[in-house]
Amino acid sequence: MQSERLQDDHLQIDTPEQIALELPLAGIGSRFLGLAIDTLLQIVLYVIGSVVLIFAGAFLASAGIGRYFQWIPVSWGPAIAILFVFCVYWGYFAFFEIIWKGQTPGKRLAKIRVIKESGRPINAYEAFARNLMRAIDALPGMYGVGIVCMML
Repeated sequence: MQSERLQDDHLQIDTPEQIALELPLAGIGSRFLGLAIDTLLQIVLYVIGSVVLIFAGAFLASAGIGRYFQWIPVSWGPAIAILFVFCVYWGYFAFFEIIWKGQTPGKRLAKIRVIKESGRPINAYEAFARNLMRAIDALPGMYGVGIVCMML
């Protein structure tokens, strides 16, 4: 049986073999750095996706193969754009935290990761659940709720 204790800025885990593991907790600075890098990468993805969607329509029209896609309603363009934005916003963090065992590109550069209280990496279910809470953390703007919860 493991026991966990939170000290000032460390998580201490006592393993069944009576070995004390001490893991440092990420501070507000490293968390902000990771989030800032991830936000910049999301913006880059939005720009690339926008350019691809805009030029895909123009390419299909100019290449003369647009007639093969006339069965697609025009209203699908904005729907595809909205779906893309939704996937980037909600899927970016969960995707990377699943495949990189609790890290996103920003967290990796800031040398931090998300772990369970036991010190183990999070699984896919926990990554999705954690990132569903991101919308609440972001309230009322600039992650106000998230910062207050982190400090408490």
